Amino acid sequence: MTCVTWVVAVSNQKGGVGKTTSVINLSSSLALKHGLKVLAIDMDPQGHLALSLGIDASESSGTVTAALLGVQSLEQVTMETCIPGLYLAPSNESLAATEDRIARQPGREAVLATVLEPVLNRYDVVMVDTPPSLGVLTFNALYASTHLLIPIQPRLYSIDGLRRLYQIVHLMKKRLGRRVEILGHFLTMVDNRYRITREVRSDLRATLGDGLLSTEIPLSVRAEEGHFHRKPLILYAPDSEAARAYEALAGEVLARLRGGVLRGESIESGVGIEGGEH
Repeated sequence: MTCVTWVVAVSNQKGGVGKTTSVINLSSSLALKHGLKVLAIDMDPQGHLALSLGIDASESSGTVTAALLGVQSLEQVTMETCIPGLYLAPSNESLAATEDRIARQPGREAVLATVLEPVLNRYDVVMVDTPPSLGVLTFNALYASTHLLIPIQPRLYSIDGLRRLYQIVHLMKKRLGRRVEILGHFLTMVDNRYRITREVRSDLRATLGDGLLSTEIPLSVRAEEGHFHRKPLILYAPDSEAARAYEALAGEVLARLRGGVLRGESIESGVGIEGGEH
C-alpha cells in the first residue's frame, strides 16, 4: 500500500477520445504490472467500464447509483474483476436519473467524495471514469479527485474544448477550496500517417510543455476487440503496441504521482484559462 491514496479522474468533455479505454487499461496495468490495489469507479451512465471488464451490470441495483443515493455503501457495490488487485464500482443507465436528483440537493458537488471517504485507505489508486459532459457527475468526479488526467485526440482545435474543464478546476479551487492537480494530458488514437497528427502534437507540446505526457496511445483495432471480448488489453493482446503503450503510460503516470510535482497552475496559466474568473 502507498502512504496516500491517489484519486485520478480521467476526463474530457469531448466524447470518443478514449476515456473508458484508458481507465480500463491504466487500472489493469497499475494492478497487474505494479502490484497496486486499484478501484475503478464508473461515473458514466453508459456503464461501459463494467462491460469491458466482463461484468454485466446493466440490470443491477448494486451500482454507483445506489451508493450516491445512500441506499448502499460504496463497499457494498464494489466487486472484483478479472484482474487481480483491480476492483470496480460499476454504473448503468440508472445513473442518468440520479444526476438530476444530485443536482437539486445541498452539497451536490461532494456526494462522491463523501461515499468514497470510508474506503479510501483500502486502495493505492482510485481511477474515475467520467461522462462526455461537464455536468454534476463530472463535477463530483473532479471534486473527489486529487489529480486530473486528460486524454486528447490529435485533432484540429483539440485544446479549445478543454478550456471549460480548466475553468471548472480553477473555480473549484477558488470558490470551494478544493485543489485538483492536473497530472497531465496524453494523446490517444494516434495515427502517425497523417500530417495533422504531427502538427497537433507539436502545437500541444508548445502549449502544454511537460503537461503533455511522453507516452502516446496508438490507434489500434486491438483496443476495440478487447472491448468486444470484455477484456483489457493486458489480457486480450498483451504483446500489442497499444497494450505496451498503456503499460508505459501507467509507469509514467505512477512516476508523476510518486514525484508529487504540482503542475496544475503552470498548465492552466499556459493555456489562459482564467478567462475573466478573477
